[in-house]
Amino acid sequence: MIKFYKSKILIFVFLVLFSTSFITIVDAKDSINILCTNETLADFTKNIITENVTVSHIMPGGACPAHFDTTPSDIEKCIYADVIISLGWEPWLEDLINSSGNTDAKQIKCIGLGEWSLPSNAVKFVEKIRNELISNYPGLSDEIQQNADGYILEINQTAIFLQNMIKTADYKDRDVICMAWQKDFVEFLGLDVVEFYDPQESLSTQDQLNIAETAADGSVCVIIDNLQSGTEFGETVAEQSGISHVIFTNFPGAIDGIDSYLDVIRYNTGELLKGITIYDIKQENTEGLASVVPNIEMQRNTAFVIAIIGVILAFVLFIIYKRK
Repeated sequence: MIKFYKSKILIFVFLVLFSTSFITIVDAKDSINILCTNETLADFTKNIITENVTVSHIMPGGACPAHFDTTPSDIEKCIYADVIISLGWEPWLEDLINSSGNTDAKQIKCIGLGEWSLPSNAVKFVEKIRNELISNYPGLSDEIQQNADGYILEINQTAIFLQNMIKTADYKDRDVICMAWQKDFVEFLGLDVVEFYDPQESLSTQDQLNIAETAADGSVCVIIDNLQSGTEFGETVAEQSGISHVIFTNFPGAIDGIDSYLDVIRYNTGELLKGITIYDIKQENTEGLASVVPNIEMQRNTAFVIAIIGVILAFVLFIIYKRK
């Protein structure tokens, strides 16, 4: 009888240990490893799915997707990915996936959704990722849907707040020049983009001359560059024309303290406000100086005339004295 109970106890302990081990294995297997090509897609994803998931990205924030060079550590990231989220056109991604051997990873390609700098387009990215994740992980559909709804609301509220900042500053409809990838966002804020340009390496000499001419016409207050596509051209135009040079970022992580998509659009709006304000202050100082210069000239001319008159009077008095 004692042996019987001992056997029962041993079986029970074994079953408990086996069950615990099984649960651990299932939990580990159910943990989702999501790899995004860039930090913005990773930020969108982190706001959509938050439980039992690891979200990482390949590119650093300051890199351009078209010119990024992969490393062996990027291959390692691909090896363990359950899901890979991309823009769908990164020229290096397929080779990276093939090199990793993880061709079975689910791919979510965010193709044709526009520039995410425009908040309404950012919502399209969120909806695309949400729908694909729900399709692949239907058991998490409620969580994913709820998170996405809350995040979309936050994007829309932030967008309205930023528009109101421009209106409050009375900068609506001001003329600006900007890099093409930021055009939609700048117009969304309420400014008038009178000229825009592609990445600087693709600009012809005539393109550059046209932009420089527009910048110098007196109505433009700011030229806006995109950090990831180069800033030298905008800097040169600003120096030559006297307008402000503003640099937007297209990705979080490229600037200290700018760690999310919402941080990015807040930062870019703040830089734009600062750039216009600086331009206006410079203009006011220039106009003030212009009004002071004629007064200085008048005072100088008056002093010169008085001096001449003094010399003439002295000469006349000298002649009169000599005659005496």
